[in-house]
Amino acid sequence: MRIAVLLKSNPYTEEAERALQIISDMLASGHNVTLYLLQDAVRLCQPRTGNARSTQLEALIEKGLKVFALSNDAKLRGIDMPSINAKIQEGSYDGLVELMDSCDQVVGIL
Repeated sequence: MRIAVLLKSNPYTEEAERALQIISDMLASGHNVTLYLLQDAVRLCQPRTGNARSTQLEALIEKGLKVFALSNDAKLRGIDMPSINAKIQEGSYDGLVELMDSCDQVVGIL
């Protein structure tokens, strides 16, 4: 099953923790999962922030998680996507709509 997970919460919130745990469970069950970071969730892109969730995200990427970060939201927060993390792709609103249309399920953890 192809699943998209949308996350807008700051990396230090319970919502972010829950999203990463759910994604881990989905990947372990053999699902194809894509995480789309919006608003403050784009801060998960910043490596070595001392945040355990950033480390957890890296581990999930190694297990096959695809990650997009909305480039407009990253830019608003001073994050330069091309230089931050090559494993996280820049995303757009059009790309988000296409992803949601192509997935079997969309889970919003806002």
